[in-house]
Amino acid sequence: MSELRRIPNVGKRTEQDLLAMGYTTIASLKGKSGEELYAEECALRGFTLDRCQLYLLRAVAYFVNAEAPAPEKCAWHLWTDDTALPSPCGAVCAECAQYPALCSGCRKTAGKAPWLKYIGAERCPVYACCVDGKGLKDRGACPSLPCGKFTKDPTI
Repeated sequence: MSELRRIPNVGKRTEQDLLAMGYTTIASLKGKSGEELYAEECALRGFTLDRCQLYLLRAVAYFVNAEAPAPEKCAWHLWTDDTALPSPCGAVCAECAQYPALCSGCRKTAGKAPWLKYIGAERCPVYACCVDGKGLKDRGACPSLPCGKFTKDPTI
């Protein structure tokens, strides 16, 4: 058993795959994203793996790349597309300090983030405008940018 098994979510099979891809230590994984590792593993196996493996590898990448990984953020199921990809405002919910203890992510809460109490709103104005108002996945596709609804990074 290698040191890779000290990484949360890495069992015997994932350890074998990481070793086959040339990753022999935790340090050798530094700088890699979950998406890069997933692409490498799909190439190694010769077919597209279930997306759950991508979520697991995102959790692995978080653990090896974070200066002080929070144990509560290491579960693979917390790294789905809903939280690991940018939310409608552009923030990555999985990287937010309030995720997952205080907030489960904008897509799961339908824009009802904990910080809204500080601005006196019930829903994130960016989420409400993009998703509900314009039917967009995120603000990047909005023809009205820049606008008054998006003034700063909401994770600040």
